[in-house]
Amino acid sequence: MRTRAATLAVLALVARPPLAAAQGATTPPAAPAAVTRDDLAKAYLRMDRTYAAADSVGRISDATRALVNRTFDRATLSFFGGRFAAAVASIDTSVQQLAETSGIPLPPAVAAVPVLSAFPGDARRTLIGPNGAVIPMRVVVPPTLAKSKRPVGVLLALHGAGGDENMFVDAYGQGIVARLAAAQGLMLVSPTTAPFVQSAEPFDSLVAMLRREYRLDTTRVFVMGHSMGAGAAASLARLRPSKIAGVVCLAGGAAVAVPGAPPMLFIGAQLDPIIPAARVKTAAEGTPTGTYEELANEGHTLMVRRGVQRGMAWLAALPRR
Repeated sequence: MRTRAATLAVLALVARPPLAAAQGATTPPAAPAAVTRDDLAKAYLRMDRTYAAADSVGRISDATRALVNRTFDRATLSFFGGRFAAAVASIDTSVQQLAETSGIPLPPAVAAVPVLSAFPGDARRTLIGPNGAVIPMRVVVPPTLAKSKRPVGVLLALHGAGGDENMFVDAYGQGIVARLAAAQGLMLVSPTTAPFVQSAEPFDSLVAMLRREYRLDTTRVFVMGHSMGAGAAASLARLRPSKIAGVVCLAGGAAVAVPGAPPMLFIGAQLDPIIPAARVKTAAEGTPTGTYEELANEGHTLMVRRGVQRGMAWLAALPRR
């Protein structure tokens, strides 16, 4: 006697006519489970771990870097087109390519997207924005900074399209920005980006919240963004130029020509098919306070690790405004 589960599988997956079922037709193999955004996130985290591990020990040749970035960017384009299965397949190919050419062992499958990182002081918070909007964010304030009697600066990190508030803390180079921010005595705030694209009011609310809860150094408020987040960072520089000490735009951004604009570093990726390096360079050239740099053999997303490293060094060298 067919089980209830088998009957439901037949009805849902193949819609076989009742007569065929009554005659004892064999139940066909179940269709593969649909690939979800969660599956895509796990695949990306696996790629991020592999890329960061290989890059940190200098095992990525220029040819391999270019190959892996091109393959991974195909996954990004598949994701934007809603083709999640194709995106996961491309990411898995990227991981395999990188492991084989760099000698880095394949990392285990990601069992679950992490809830919190291992960074001291990492917390999930919400910001109440304009009209009562709830904006989720990750806030990393190491205990030494939380207890500091001296004013502490902050880095606002804005992720790209398709990501969320976890990108800069859990991924984008294994959360390298959190480590570098802490080393420079900066709190890290990584919110969901969309509200910051639409208005500067969430930025105002965030600064007000940080001033209430910490000894915020308002002369050291920095903004970094990737892709869509770079566009939001440029918008904040235009709308709140006197409130921001420096901006880093990774694989994106827009020209900012308002009086008193903060210093801005635009970093393009040579192989980027989504926001070409030429477009990022044009934005920098249209920004009187802008500087342009380009990362060779990098694509749209995997460039973030090296972009963060360069951007944080650049921010650390800025004079006080």
